[in-house]
Amino acid sequence: MANKFAVIGLDAFGMNIAVNLARRGAEVIAVDEDMELIEDVKDKVTYAAKLDPTDSKALKSAGIDKVDAVVISIGSDFEKTMLTAMMLRQIGIVRIVARARTQIQESILERIGVHQVVNPDLEISSKIASNLINKDVLDYIQIGGEYNIIQVKAPRNMIGKSLQELDLRIRYNLNLITLKRQYEIMDEITNQKISKERIYGVPTAGTVIQENDILIILGRDKDLMKLVE
Repeated sequence: MANKFAVIGLDAFGMNIAVNLARRGAEVIAVDEDMELIEDVKDKVTYAAKLDPTDSKALKSAGIDKVDAVVISIGSDFEKTMLTAMMLRQIGIVRIVARARTQIQESILERIGVHQVVNPDLEISSKIASNLINKDVLDYIQIGGEYNIIQVKAPRNMIGKSLQELDLRIRYNLNLITLKRQYEIMDEITNQKISKERIYGVPTAGTVIQENDILIILGRDKDLMKLVE
């Protein structure tokens, strides 16, 4: 049986969530108060409806009381976001994901009982800032709380050393999840060597860091920054 979701608010973020869930085989109810947006999405989801998300009868009539989770992405109207979240809780929805724009909004939504609060603008800005500050940081993924995952070029002081020697967990309070490693193959058409990249797998204590390795590391921001400084 397909998972059932509802997306309330079809701004760019909400629209993308609705369409991507539908593409992955989920049943999706898309809701907005703008009929033009409903027309844009109606052929891409299971059901689309123009309704007031703070009206419990309207929510139930659309079948939103029977979905597995609801995403709220109403945009700049935070009061409506709050009222919608409270109404969803009232009709029995446990798993609610809501978009916030500030940390104060995040705190309010969590107190209302929203299961997960996302702040895409803040996450994107953090990622961009991290990449700008250190060119060796190739990617930055927030996973909640103080913990994040980074992809970083192997620091020079680690090259040629084994994970046992480096002892990242004790010295840096970090965990190496895996690493990406460059290797060369012969191109059968050009008869020239070309570089490819592959996931190394699960590193062991004996794994030796090589030049051009990309490390994928889990840890707290303050510990990750010590590593890449």
